[in-house]
Amino acid sequence: MADVRPSIPRTPAQVTLRVVSAIMALLGVLVVVGAALVFLNRDQLGLAEESMWTVLTYGGIILIAAGLLLLTAWLGFRAADDSSRVGPYRFLCYFVGLVVLVAIVWGWGMGMFLLFNPVVLASTVTYVLVCSQLADKVAEEHEAGVKGEVFLRTGRQRTLHLLAEVILIKGAIFGVVVAVMAIAAFAATGGASGADLASDLGLSGSDLVLATVAAGVTAAANIIVGTLGIWGSNRPEKIVPFFVIILVSFAYDVFKIVVSVAAAGGLSAIGVDVLLDLLFTGSCAWLSWKIWKQPRELVDKRLIVEQ
Repeated sequence: MADVRPSIPRTPAQVTLRVVSAIMALLGVLVVVGAALVFLNRDQLGLAEESMWTVLTYGGIILIAAGLLLLTAWLGFRAADDSSRVGPYRFLCYFVGLVVLVAIVWGWGMGMFLLFNPVVLASTVTYVLVCSQLADKVAEEHEAGVKGEVFLRTGRQRTLHLLAEVILIKGAIFGVVVAVMAIAAFAATGGASGADLASDLGLSGSDLVLATVAAGVTAAANIIVGTLGIWGSNRPEKIVPFFVIILVSFAYDVFKIVVSVAAAGGLSAIGVDVLLDLLFTGSCAWLSWKIWKQPRELVDKRLIVEQ
């Protein structure tokens, strides 16, 4: 049992902060990569005739935004691991919220209503409604002396915990992006009806409703499955619900591959994304099985440590 290690004690607020910080880190990296790709392919995008000053100016703004996301993520990870270090994160969140408020007031004075601008809206939701509230909660718990629970995890449990976090973060990102883009698209049409919005997106009204419901269900399912995976990785005796769900998902991926091969008459019809899903769900299912079957004294050992 040499691979058994104690986890970092985190309260639910710190766990949520860790997930939010991971999302912001991924978004920051994606912004940097996207800006680099736009710069490298500016000829194909019709930006070749723009002056280099213009390109560098907008590129600098994009990099500053990416840097802000990465800084917020880094400070958030620190606070998620140690609540005594939440001060800088809390200050940054309130500072960004103040800047957003000033921008909204300034725009109002200039005759522009910026609240529903996609960038302003996303910043307001992220920093004012999410990050600042999490910072306050973590700071409040630290002042009250609230500590998270410590778990002893084997190597398999740590690996499954990481994979479950990926599932949870994927669901959270999908849900946030869908919600923000839906609000921004609706606002951009000046309050158009659902039918007009669907027409603008090239969809029928019923297709738009089904797409929105499907997106919401997918996001919620990922969040629930990821949460169950984290719960089971911390408490091996509670791994069964996650194992059952992930086993069904693995069987569905296998079914899709079999159907694709049968329809196309060869392996060429199998997409890389399907194979990656199969590998991911298969790994989660195998880890869950091994955790479920691991010696019960690990659970008893954890309980002894907690006492």
